[in-house]
Amino acid sequence: MAVNTGIRGNVSEDVKKKCRQVLTYFIGPSTSYGHTIGRNLRLTEINVLGGEEGETVCEMEVSEDMCNVYGTLHGGCAAYLIDPCSVSSLVSLGFVTGRDGSGVSQSMNVIWHRPVLKGTRLRIISKTIFTDGRLRSASCEMRDKESNALYISAVHTTQAVSKRPSKL
Repeated sequence: MAVNTGIRGNVSEDVKKKCRQVLTYFIGPSTSYGHTIGRNLRLTEINVLGGEEGETVCEMEVSEDMCNVYGTLHGGCAAYLIDPCSVSSLVSLGFVTGRDGSGVSQSMNVIWHRPVLKGTRLRIISKTIFTDGRLRSASCEMRDKESNALYISAVHTTQAVSKRPSKL
């Protein structure tokens, strides 16, 4: 019998557990870059729609160590959070379809719509855009958990890791 993960959504508890393990792996051990921030990220929902679109929701509160001198979410921190959150949608779809959803970042386009103040409770919604072939892409939105106001939107493209050594 599967243990209840507390994660909402329409995928099995086994997929939810695996997705949470992958997110934890990408945040890394305490010596990894950003770990003290990433460890506060909570995966709260996973859905796969029509077997073609993965959607995940992560949540966290913006703390002082995530902010710049103006008391707003630092741009580098926003990009750091977008990375594992957007990849979580690709990985969740991969677990359901049997395809590898992992990869290395190729590009990330981030648009700031308004500043995110310290203390804001974020809801980070990620959806797969494209998953065929070597390139995979996902959209990501950082929204206010209470008001649903859009703060940041992004498109993150990853590339499958080649199994063959490169020829130089």
